[in-house]
Amino acid sequence: MKNIVIVGVTGGLGSCLAKEYLDEGCQVFGFDIDEGDICSCLQNERFSFGVMDIASDSSVSENAEKLCRKISHIDILIHCAGILPQNSERQLEDFEVSEALEVFNTNALGPLRVTKMLLRLVKASDAGVIVNISSEAGSMQAHADYIIRYDYCMSKAALNIQSIILQRYLEKDKIRVLAVHPGWMQTKMGGQEAPLKPSDSAKQIKRLITRHQYDYHNRVLMDYNDKIRPW
Repeated sequence: MKNIVIVGVTGGLGSCLAKEYLDEGCQVFGFDIDEGDICSCLQNERFSFGVMDIASDSSVSENAEKLCRKISHIDILIHCAGILPQNSERQLEDFEVSEALEVFNTNALGPLRVTKMLLRLVKASDAGVIVNISSEAGSMQAHADYIIRYDYCMSKAALNIQSIILQRYLEKDKIRVLAVHPGWMQTKMGGQEAPLKPSDSAKQIKRLITRHQYDYHNRVLMDYNDKIRPW
């Protein structure tokens, strides 16, 4: 049975990805900063949930140690957690620069922090995959012409280069690293006017992971629909 770990599991995309893998018969371990609204579809004997703050070394370490006592390996580690605070929507004159540290700590350093603590379990898989849910906001060439969201855009750009470095480092261990733009989705962050349902994005991302699982030497940043995303 495959072991799937999803960080940010109570969000729209995270819960949909969890359902996809549960429907496949996998064992899913979900984490989030609080219990939030765990979907009824995740009430499954193969699903377990833990409270974890990815911005905290101690919280991540504690949860990693618990998980290491439960399972021997992780086949797929998916980072869905991210924040977009109100400060992000302010133009530069009103933007509180110091508040951006929280965004960086969560969106960029959070996934790295979790990956570091769980890496031994990913390495123990026959073909481990690490997926960083990124955004078009982190692309230098296709950034939706933002004149706001300094912290969010910069944190996603940092996540993209993190993914590149990780792929170089982990290629020898046969671990695939992907950075995926999930599309503009109907979530709390994306709003209900978004054209894409998180369930549809989740299905595509799951297919993408399967398709590129052993493709260690190829592209890292791509759309949910498997199109190359410009840096």
